[in-house]
Amino acid sequence: RAIPFSGDVTPLEVLADEADMARWKNDGLPADRTSIENAAIVTSCSRWPLLIDPQLQGVKWIKQKERDSLVTVQITRQKKWIQKVMEAMRNGDFLLIEGIGEEIDAILDPLLARAVVKKGRSSLIKLAGEDVEFLPKFTLALQTKLSNPHYAPEVAAQCTVVNFTVTPEGLEEQILALIVNAEQPDLEHTKRELVRKQNEFKVALAQLEDALLVQLSNADPATILSNTELVEGLETTKNTATEIQEQAVEAKKTEAKINESRETYRDAAAEAAMLYFLLTQLWSINPMYQYSLDSFVTFLYKAIDKTEAYASYAERCAALVQSIRKTVFTWVARGLFERHKLTFVALLTFRLLQRGVLGDAFDAECFNFLLRGPTKVVPENPLADWLPNAAWYAVQKLIEIPGFEAFATNMERDAPSRFKEWIQELHPEAVKLPLDWKRLDSQPFRKLMVLRCLRPDRMTTAIAEYIRAILPSGSEFIDGDAALSFKDILESSFKDSANTTPIFFILSPGADPVKEVESMGKKAGYTANFNFHNIAMGQGQDTVALQKLDFASKEGHWVMLQNIHLMPRWTVELEKKLDAFAAEGSHPDFRCFLSSDPCDYIPVGILERSIKLTNEPPQGLKANFKRAFAFFSRDDFDEKDQKIKATLFGLCFFHAVMLERKKFGSRGWNMTYPFSIGDLRDSSLVLFNYLETQNAVKVPWDDLRYIFGEIMYGGHIIDVRDRLLCNTYLDFFMQDRLLDEAELFPFCEGRDGVSFRTPAPQSYERYLESIEGMPQETPLAFGLHPNAEIGYRTQQCNELFATLLQLQPRKASAEGGAGSQGGQMHAEQVCHEILEEMGDSRFDIEEISQAIPDEEKGPYQHVFLQECQCMNVLVTEMIRSLSELELGFKGELTMSSLMEDLAANLVLDKVPPSWTKLAFPSTRPLGSWLGNLKERIEHLQEWTKEPLTLPKVVDLSKLFSPQSFLTAVKEVASQQHQLELNKLVIVTAVTKKDVSSVDAAARDGAFVTGLHLDGARWDMASSCLEESRPKELFCALPVVHCKAELGSKKEDSGTYICPVYRTQQRGATFIFDAQLRTKYPSAKWIMGGVAMILDIGVSL
Repeated sequence: RAIPFSGDVTPLEVLADEADMARWKNDGLPADRTSIENAAIVTSCSRWPLLIDPQLQGVKWIKQKERDSLVTVQITRQKKWIQKVMEAMRNGDFLLIEGIGEEIDAILDPLLARAVVKKGRSSLIKLAGEDVEFLPKFTLALQTKLSNPHYAPEVAAQCTVVNFTVTPEGLEEQILALIVNAEQPDLEHTKRELVRKQNEFKVALAQLEDALLVQLSNADPATILSNTELVEGLETTKNTATEIQEQAVEAKKTEAKINESRETYRDAAAEAAMLYFLLTQLWSINPMYQYSLDSFVTFLYKAIDKTEAYASYAERCAALVQSIRKTVFTWVARGLFERHKLTFVALLTFRLLQRGVLGDAFDAECFNFLLRGPTKVVPENPLADWLPNAAWYAVQKLIEIPGFEAFATNMERDAPSRFKEWIQELHPEAVKLPLDWKRLDSQPFRKLMVLRCLRPDRMTTAIAEYIRAILPSGSEFIDGDAALSFKDILESSFKDSANTTPIFFILSPGADPVKEVESMGKKAGYTANFNFHNIAMGQGQDTVALQKLDFASKEGHWVMLQNIHLMPRWTVELEKKLDAFAAEGSHPDFRCFLSSDPCDYIPVGILERSIKLTNEPPQGLKANFKRAFAFFSRDDFDEKDQKIKATLFGLCFFHAVMLERKKFGSRGWNMTYPFSIGDLRDSSLVLFNYLETQNAVKVPWDDLRYIFGEIMYGGHIIDVRDRLLCNTYLDFFMQDRLLDEAELFPFCEGRDGVSFRTPAPQSYERYLESIEGMPQETPLAFGLHPNAEIGYRTQQCNELFATLLQLQPRKASAEGGAGSQGGQMHAEQVCHEILEEMGDSRFDIEEISQAIPDEEKGPYQHVFLQECQCMNVLVTEMIRSLSELELGFKGELTMSSLMEDLAANLVLDKVPPSWTKLAFPSTRPLGSWLGNLKERIEHLQEWTKEPLTLPKVVDLSKLFSPQSFLTAVKEVASQQHQLELNKLVIVTAVTKKDVSSVDAAARDGAFVTGLHLDGARWDMASSCLEESRPKELFCALPVVHCKAELGSKKEDSGTYICPVYRTQQRGATFIFDAQLRTKYPSAKWIMGGVAMILDIGVSL
């Protein structure tokens, strides 16, 4: 029909013209495309706009745009806010409701739903039981600071949700303006004026066009040519429009020149924008890590001020990049726990690598391999005598990457002995690989991939060394503030603080920042109870705290509020109070110090505005030992009796061991305990009391061991096996040999260079020299096997890369060897694969139950029926949630937060929490977990073929409830031998058979398998416990015979009571105590953390 139309029209051009956009920019709207589109939606939508606006950019624009008729309400902070809402409705104002949560107050439902009732000419809405007039010009907008809220479907139907979260491009432009304004204020002022004029030109043109159209529409068609006034008006409009267009052309030329000068600082702006988006991700590691854009900008300006002056702009910009990176890193790192600092600097390094600003090339496939550490299970490991299966499986995946095709062949056939030597090196990351692979020393990233496969325990060290080498001034980032004391850090951070910026201490066990704050206050003239108010929060202290804050903010005093996590509800009041101080202004000398344990309920507003600091106790046995000994003054110590000196020295070493053993994770302690210097202080007072006051000739070791082990330190301990470990240490340390140069490293005889003895009683200085002369730190100092270090370092590696993978953008984290897929596509694929593989794996409980006559249903049958029921519940939930997710992907269901979390877990190879609640305890990633689930289903299917008979060998690691099966063993024994059930215990005997050589089920009890020794190995020849082989973390036990016998209180010196756990997490996964033969004292295995584990997460 030849109807003319615009071919490249966009929705934005339909919703707004250039004049509208110009007005919005003049009102403070960021100039990026996303922000302009958001503004067009807000001004055009028929429903109320709901702004997702964590950086408050949308709110600032609305406040400027609607400044003449704006009414703001903050529901969480204002009293009688509903009256303000009603008043705005009656006056026809623009109402902005700020800071809403995921649930909107139900009192606003009629307003959100526009439940208007007509009464005559008036429109009314019933609000809070009152009819309120609703004027047509009334407008409502809502805003939330939450970055990813999930609202009920009815809210989405009543409001238009608009995402105003700052974009990387938009933030980069804003930061560029800030930097240029700080560096060349005249240039940025000219730029701003130019932009303002250009916007005004567009507005003026639009106004002229509108006026012209009005004149034409009002003119009489008959006399239009003789209408002199109209013709002159048209001529004036034409001349003005031509003049404006000429000025606009000139302005664009000037703008191009200005932009060329501004572009010099583009790298610094890009660096700052990247850093800010890194910070916004840290909350997923720990909810205390929250940072606002305003705080970030403050430190951005500090970085600019610190940068040295240079002659050329290019050199100045390069220096700015380094200064911004170091300043922001230092600010953030001081508020991170030690275990998260390497994560942050690695995240920073890899992001810079992706942007191509470091000296190493970025390969997405290699990076994905390093993060995920994928494995490919193969039937046989040809190097099994010296290479763990997990390492060989990882190599099978490595050879799929271009450049590594020959790696497995080289290991297996060409130089196995040389690869064996390399793997057994103490620091393989510093040693060249065999054969041509030595070239990887010039490709450090690819060498990291080899280490990830073969020596994951060295990865944290290797990553740190890689960052030192690749990142400019890398050592400064890795070492951080290591050379500074906490006092120095606090004083430095205090200079960065202001009357509106609190200093927030994130507490850790054994650390107390109060003394440092008091000491700094004394230097500055602030004394306790005069102009420094220290309040330990607790019941009734909230009123006192608010009074002191009000007084201090006016008078310029300091206030310290300790342990605010103890009053979670009151912290909301505290946030309101700090907001009020910021709005109203407070004395320039006013300072607020806050402290809290890590938790997830401290208001984001408090965390974002604060400078966060952590103060962790020293790391390492020697550092903790030295700190414990230094707690006692030199003069007091030198006056003590020789017995007291020697015993106190041993007590300090015991204290250091108790603190530092936690680094070995579950091998160290089943639970985490808050041992502190206070325990050492109180124990020393008991020691002094016994040996000085009572003038004891002999040291009362039994009394001291009981008080230390059951009251002072034991008072913290909940787990029975942890209490046994504590008492075993005390039995080893607290005895007469401590007074005569005793060996403090347990069971280390015969190991060269591994020994530390108590010195002969002497002066305080000599004891300190003895501590300084301690051997290099080793697990042997704790009585643990050297393999324990491999275990905890491997765990550190897994946690590091799991966190880095979690923090990757979804698209990046979903990239695999088959190319780049979006996160949703990857989740869809995994979802479909699981549903296909699972099919319907559920058991027909009714059919199985009917196949077993009631008279033959014994304890074993009840256990297996219960196992089938548990499996059905799990499989049903898996199929339900995955089917629901598939519908969500197709758009047939609204994606809920639970569905989003499920999809994210599928991408990250994690077992979803909704499955974990119904499943067996496991530490496996999703892929391995699904394989293990299939094995468990097959194990149960084997039993269902012959439900009346007990399987020849029962795999305990494949059961949901191994305790139920062991209870069934006791019940059967009780029935057969007429014994009291509550007096029976499970007794174990390790056979010399494997599963295939067992011909029939046990006559008494049951044969079981699936047990793995952790911390020791089983010697088949002597049938007893032996020390683990180097780098062999687990040892699979042969078939074990479990039977029930009457419990005996007699202790057998040749038997170790070995705890059995379901997973490596130990603790709450405890099942029962087994008995293992040993030729060593049981204390050796107790200190060594020796246990049996059912599911170790890999196949041996």
